[in-house]
Amino acid sequence: MKLYMRITALCLCVLLLLPPAANAATGDDPETPDYDAITQTDETEGETEVREAKLVLSDLPVSLSVGSKIKIKADPVDFETPPQSIKWTSDNTAAATVDKNGVVSCIGTGQATITASATDADTPVSASCVVKVVARHSFAHIFLSLTYSYSAMGDYYYSDNESAWQKPFGFMRLYDVASQLIGYQYDFKRIVFTYDNKDWLIEFWKGQYALFQYGGEIGVYTKPAVGFGDTPVSTYRTASRNDRLDMEMTLWQEQSDGTMKRVFTRDYDKYWWCDGYRIGRLRRSKPATELQMISRITLKDEKMAAEFEKGMKSSGFSESDDLDDLKNDCYYRDGCDVYFIWRNLTESQHFIPMFVDGDTLSVIFSFFNRLRLSH
Repeated sequence: MKLYMRITALCLCVLLLLPPAANAATGDDPETPDYDAITQTDETEGETEVREAKLVLSDLPVSLSVGSKIKIKADPVDFETPPQSIKWTSDNTAAATVDKNGVVSCIGTGQATITASATDADTPVSASCVVKVVARHSFAHIFLSLTYSYSAMGDYYYSDNESAWQKPFGFMRLYDVASQLIGYQYDFKRIVFTYDNKDWLIEFWKGQYALFQYGGEIGVYTKPAVGFGDTPVSTYRTASRNDRLDMEMTLWQEQSDGTMKRVFTRDYDKYWWCDGYRIGRLRRSKPATELQMISRITLKDEKMAAEFEKGMKSSGFSESDDLDDLKNDCYYRDGCDVYFIWRNLTESQHFIPMFVDGDTLSVIFSFFNRLRLSH
């Protein structure tokens, strides 16, 4: 009897428990709370976007020379309303001053903290950067000034397209090999194509140039298209005035912390040789992957641009579908304009090592400077 009653009670319990359990499993019971859903809804509804106004300063070279200038830009980000003005200050005007437009003038050796300030709804916002100023009258500067022009705005050296000493020599592939004999350790890529009955060579370089300068170059050369193509001894002439191309080029350098700093910018203009160099040593010059070149070249017409594009592909560059998605070693063509970023590709073998490191060079240069000043 007791066993029968226990079985009956158990059956009744099962009948009472099954319907709610089934409904809860299907989510049909309005009285059964869905805790996951409530939690997710509460979190979603509770999220609020935190707006924090800030000023983002443009990149700066690691150091600048006495007498040089650089323009810093301060971009307002997440401001309620764009600031009416930005105030610039320097904490050490003996080293560097800054005007109302963000143009920094390097006065004397030392370092200065440059600060940009603005307000966002009565809330002060500021951003700062350190400018290190070094002496320009060094052996390296004196040597470069003998063969290159100097740009105080940006503190770099460049070649004058009309009077460059390299202009009469044109170019051939053997020059890239022979340059290592005088301590040049650069990466290069050759873009060759035929257009308008001429063989064209547009070559890119970036790396360490001898002992105390690094930089980048783009050169434009031509030769009659006689069927031999591009060989190790093919001699190209410097592009004539009519064959110069509109272009712009910015060289960037990766810092030890992974950030990228602008080395120099050559503005959009007509060049046969677009180049620039700064005093210093790369951490690694073989290959010079810490340097990145970003450029735009405008070809004469779309037919020439298409031939140049073929040359880019043959040289290892990949095509990008969108200019905004342009990455290292890729190009994007828009009509006659070809944009590209070059960093890792190289044809250089770097077979001649450089035995003098940066620290040793610093000692050598300091010795020559002290010797010069003592006289």
